[in-house]
Amino acid sequence: MEEDTAKRETTARQSGQPLAGANRPEAREVVVINVLAKSEQNFAGTKLKALFEACGLEYGDMDIYHRHEQSDTTSPVQFSVASAVEPGTFKPEDMPALSTPGISFFMSMPGPTNSMQAFEFMLETAQCVVRNLGGELKDERRSVMTPQTIEHCRQRIREFERKQRSPRQ
Repeated sequence: MEEDTAKRETTARQSGQPLAGANRPEAREVVVINVLAKSEQNFAGTKLKALFEACGLEYGDMDIYHRHEQSDTTSPVQFSVASAVEPGTFKPEDMPALSTPGISFFMSMPGPTNSMQAFEFMLETAQCVVRNLGGELKDERRSVMTPQTIEHCRQRIREFERKQRSPRQ
């Protein structure tokens, strides 16, 4: 059994904490990884919910799941996940009946303290879905996600962070 680095222990929610994902800055760049079920198949809501929670994702703002840097929701959001089908939401009460052909992981920048680490956790979590539920990794255009595509995402992140550090003109 391979060690899952994206796994996180769940901690009891402190009262007065914001909803997961509620305190994100406005996105200037978004990196997307889609996980699509094999043709003619769907992902079951209960299996997705269990996997999301095992990977440290928490249901919250916009009726989707978010992973924060720490187990409290005041820390920056690393990435979020939505259903690939409109409206893209996961309402907890609907999860037992939910069946979706795919899910979309997305990381907004600025946002995470360490965007590259957040991307690696997002990729690891998407790969965890593939390992456990089947399906395929796809890019934002829903083309197969190759090692080159993944490297291109890393380049986009490095470029964004470089621009963030350079003085404004």
